[in-house]
Parts: sequence; C-alpha cells; structure tokens
Amino acid sequence: MWLMMMLGGALAGELDGERLTWSLSFAGITAGEAWATVKPGPTSDQQIIEAGARNADWYGAIYSIDDFIRSTGSLTSGSVRYETRFREGGFQQDQDMTLSPEGITVWRNQKFKEGWREWTKTYPAAPGAADPLSALYMLRRLEGEGPWVLPVFSGEETWPLEVELLGREVWSKGVMGPVTVRVLSLRTLHEGDWEQRGKFLVYVTEDAHRVPARVVIKLNVGAIRAELIAHTPPFKE
Repeated sequence: MWLMMMLGGALAGELDGERLTWSLSFAGITAGEAWATVKPGPTSDQQIIEAGARNADWYGAIYSIDDFIRSTGSLTSGSVRYETRFREGGFQQDQDMTLSPEGITVWRNQKFKEGWREWTKTYPAAPGAADPLSALYMLRRLEGEGPWVLPVFSGEETWPLEVELLGREVWSKGVMGPVTVRVLSLRTLHEGDWEQRGKFLVYVTEDAHRVPARVVIKLNVGAIRAELIAHTPPFKE
C-alpha cells in the first residue's frame, strides 16, 4: 500500500493536469509500474489525486499487485475523502473513508479465508488531518530545513508522520534533467498502511515542480524502489 504515495506546489489547482509515472523494482529487478495524476476537485480549493500500481506481467506469478487510490481534499485544510482498492497477493480490500468536523467514517470490505466481510466504523474528528496519499503529496510543500510532523489518519487513529531532511544530492541526468534533490526520511509508529518496516526515503526535486523523483524503502531482504520515468507538467492556461 506504500506504493500509492507522493506532491507539493502551493495552492490547490496548481497541479491540475500533472501525471507522474514510476518504475517499481525490488532488489534491483523491475517488478511493475506506478502512476499518479491530479485534477480539479468538487470545490475551487480542492484537488483529486488518483494513483495506482500494477505488477509487470512476469512478476504476477510471484506477487500480484493491482491497486487504486483516490484522495479528495485540500492540501492546506486536510482530506475529505479517501477511497482505496487494494489487490496485493492474498490481501484484497476496498475502503471508503470520509473526514468531516463531526468525525471520520470508514467503510471497509475485505476478503478473508471464509469470504468477504463488510463493516463501518466511526472515529473522532481530526481537523486538518491528511490521508496517506495526500500526506506524501504534501512533502512537496515543505519549506525550510525541518524537521516536520504531519498528522495522518490511517487504520484507526491519527498518527504523526515525522519527516527529516537528510541532505541534498545533485543528479546529472534523469527525467527531470540535471537537478538537485532533497532527501527526506519518513518515520511513523503506525501499524497499518504506514507500518515502519524499514528506512523510508523520498527524493524530491528542488526545482519549480518539486517532483518526487525517487522513493526507496530499505528492508532486510532488499530495497523496494520507485524511480520516476515520465512527468507531464500541470496544465497552464
């Protein structure tokens, strides 16, 4: 589920029309592809971020991935809706989460050994909280040298996402051309979507686009890596 994450810019609307595509690899072997797009939301101050990931054909026999996520909300005042469809190996779950001043309502439908089970739960309101997808997009908004803490609702609680600037690197080539990137380290104590299983690094370009050009999760058994392979800039009138 970590595959669906990554944004920046300033006000809502500035990223409308953007599309990002990453190549996914495990232990240095290409295993799939992920993408993310941004389009206008239901109100003038909101955006809809959609993202997905699929395994390469050859990798499906080892581990199948067919995920889709939609996040609706403001990058300044928090999320209002978070919809997911996860199909990862034996894990299959649909989710629809709404966030309002009255509370957070989460509907889930998950496949277990005995079949599909559906349930709905309500949690206390968390004003300004982001969902996991919009939270990682917010990394592109961070100013200064940090550290930063972002409130993220996932699972059954609002968790602090701790972000630290480790340094900068100069890349001589890539989709974005010669560019300097900020290396951000992410840490959370959450035991669900964001469970801390290894070192989580996000490389964000330090240019006008602030694109998440690379994501690396370092595990004991190898590294999961998302490398930017295509970028369509936002639409400008």
